[in-house]
Amino acid sequence: MADLVGRTIGAGGGRGGRGRGSVNNSRQVRASDTGGVSPGVSDVSALYNLVEAAMFNMPQPDPVTNELRPAELGRMREMLQQTWDGIREWLAAHPNANDKQNAAMHQGQFLTTTLHMVCKLTDPPVDVVESLIDCSEETVTWPDSNGWLPLHHACANGASGKVLAILVEAYPEGKVKQDKRYRTPLHFAFFRKDAHEDKMSRKSMNPNDDEEDDVGNSMPEIVALLADSGAAELQDEGGMLPMHYASAYGTTREVLEVLLEVYPESITKRENKGRNPLHLAMVNAHRKSSPIVVGFLLEVNAAEIINVHDDDNHLPIHLLSMASKFPEEKIMERKNASDCLNLYLNARPKATADFLTAIQTLPEWLRDIAVISDHIQNILNHKIVQKFPTMILILDFVFLIMVIVVFEITTSQTIDYLFQGTTTPTSPVLVFLLFVAGAYFLLREMVQVVSMMALGNAGSWIGDMGNWLDVALIFLICYFGGVMFTNSPMSADAFRSGTAITKGIMWMSVISFLKSTQVEFSVFVSGVFYVVHRLAAFLLALSVILLMFSQMFYIIYAESEECKCSADFPDANPFPHCDFKWSLLKVYTMLMGEIGNEMRYSTLPIAQFLYIAFAFLVVILLSNVLIAIVTDSYGVIKNERSAMVFWANRLDFVAEMDAIKNVGKRIKACCGKGGGAPGAPMNVQETPNGEPIPLDGDEKGSGKFRAGWQSLMNLFDRNLYETYDVQPSSIEFWCYVLVRFGAFFFVIPLWLLIGLCTAGWLWPPQVREWLFQQKKAAISRADMQFEVTNQINQLKTEIMRLRIEMKGEMKSDRKEFAALKTEVEAIQAEVMADLLQVKEIMVTLLDMSRDNLSTR
Repeated sequence: MADLVGRTIGAGGGRGGRGRGSVNNSRQVRASDTGGVSPGVSDVSALYNLVEAAMFNMPQPDPVTNELRPAELGRMREMLQQTWDGIREWLAAHPNANDKQNAAMHQGQFLTTTLHMVCKLTDPPVDVVESLIDCSEETVTWPDSNGWLPLHHACANGASGKVLAILVEAYPEGKVKQDKRYRTPLHFAFFRKDAHEDKMSRKSMNPNDDEEDDVGNSMPEIVALLADSGAAELQDEGGMLPMHYASAYGTTREVLEVLLEVYPESITKRENKGRNPLHLAMVNAHRKSSPIVVGFLLEVNAAEIINVHDDDNHLPIHLLSMASKFPEEKIMERKNASDCLNLYLNARPKATADFLTAIQTLPEWLRDIAVISDHIQNILNHKIVQKFPTMILILDFVFLIMVIVVFEITTSQTIDYLFQGTTTPTSPVLVFLLFVAGAYFLLREMVQVVSMMALGNAGSWIGDMGNWLDVALIFLICYFGGVMFTNSPMSADAFRSGTAITKGIMWMSVISFLKSTQVEFSVFVSGVFYVVHRLAAFLLALSVILLMFSQMFYIIYAESEECKCSADFPDANPFPHCDFKWSLLKVYTMLMGEIGNEMRYSTLPIAQFLYIAFAFLVVILLSNVLIAIVTDSYGVIKNERSAMVFWANRLDFVAEMDAIKNVGKRIKACCGKGGGAPGAPMNVQETPNGEPIPLDGDEKGSGKFRAGWQSLMNLFDRNLYETYDVQPSSIEFWCYVLVRFGAFFFVIPLWLLIGLCTAGWLWPPQVREWLFQQKKAAISRADMQFEVTNQINQLKTEIMRLRIEMKGEMKSDRKEFAALKTEVEAIQAEVMADLLQVKEIMVTLLDMSRDNLSTR
């Protein structure tokens, strides 16, 4: 994956390489070397050395931001201008065509010519490139040692569209020429810094640029220029098309449309690792333009690319999960990744076991976004009410209650038999039931581990504390079950302590079960953990304060009369501050409100002061701070994270069930019991919106159960009598009453009882939906704030675009006004000239008339 995220342009070249190769980095070139060249110099390498010197002395970008500082940027522009002027001066000083040709054909490091080196520099001028091609047209066809033409270098280093057009015109075949890694100039075009920028964003960065200067420089025009000869269909050494490069490095929608138009099949093509363009866009989801790429790919052909696995059996969302480990400081990267995730989920990928596992492996901040999406909640609601998950839920609950009840009875019998001397031993039947429950829980965990390993997600099982709680429960059930079955000798205190801890773990397992089935209970439990996490600093400060007061009270009363009285009368209640551990326990109970008799502290003034200070600081002040922190923290979990918490828990359970069922399907397939095309659903359920839902094998017959239950519910329709026009005086009315009575008191209870005995397997789907389906989460305050922020950002973008457009229009209007003014001035000048001519004519005519009069 590193070759997609941090891939460089290639060895010996590129934006940062400058073609140095084995040249000593300490080589010093005088800044004056980049300027003019003596007219008398006839060395054929002089022109090459001039460009090479400029390249070696070019300022390097900051290693952190990969951008030039403003001062360095100005120096770079000055050096580039000196270089272009130096080339023009050299060419002007050498009018001889042979001298020019020899200089243009001179090859330096890595077989590069002056034209190669010029194309490596930033934004070479059109006249310089044309002049070098005129000196020797064949150099435009020469590859360097990496197989790069000047066109490759120009595409990679951001040359203008006019320069690229000149190179293409001079050597049209260069558009499909491949380097040693089989990359065309079109592949290199996506290394440009402006590859992901549209025309408007470039104008926002350079608002003073003239509109005419951008003609032919937009990325879509450049791609269209390079892709019209079949370059879009050529793969590099990794099997990647230009469409793969565009998806991985990011680009605009217009560029993708150009690539799709010239090669429509490219959107579904897979490179050597089996990844299509969507895989590459998702693994680079943090990039600025990745949401645009993902949205375009899914809009064009989501059906054929969204559910594709690569050669490592990874869906696109797997790659998003692996590449999205960004800290909270990376705000824009997180936003881009979350936008890509939402676009992917809105395209409704298939709810396979691999897909649910991928959702589980997402970072927590991305998983919170995923579980509140409509698609994920629809999937979880649909899968939780299927027969197999319902059966597991009911069996889990039944065995938990059974083991709690049986363990309580057997521990009481064992304590009476071993430590109280009763003659009745522990019932072996009840102990056997404990072993049955332990075997069930053990089998469930083993199948879960195997299924997770089969999906390559064993880490999610290890990282789930609920699984370790189950392991501890299994161990303790089996251990104490063995102790009670064999009546092994054990100390009473150890047995009582161990069984008490076991009972606590059992009830914690009940809490964990309820957390995955009821949203209100899930919010409460998660709220408790969230509050405890937020209270870490408070609890530390409180512990220090309690230790301080307990130690001060202990020191004050050490060897005092109160402590001596406690020693003289051991049967009386001892004074609490005569021992440090009892002093600590006493201040803790005082914190809880058990202040006690204040007269006990009246014997010593310092004790009274400490008592008053403790009552104010701890009992009054810190208790209210605690209440405020708990209230605020629980409000956050209830108002903003309740949906995320519950659906994340449900996702874990459904993913486990799907993983177990997936292992069963693979076993059936290995045994030859599967049929049909791989992955094709054997049964589907029609829905009102016309979109079929695939049904698993255990859902066969659910349609009949659903129809039967619906028929029973129709008997209790309030409008039944009006629909069939049945009156109490008719026989049909009393037949309906009799049928209702039988259905309500016999059929429905019997059906529900049979379904309960079969762990929900024979229940109608409506009952399972009523028990376990949850309403979709409403938008939270955090989501609303996020939406408002997005709308504000969109408005800012639109305002910026309008501002740029207005500036462009004003600039155009100014040009028109200037042209109009020039025309008016020209017309005015012409009119004045005509008036002067008329004046001269009139003066001449007047003089002639005077002459005629004088002659008469």
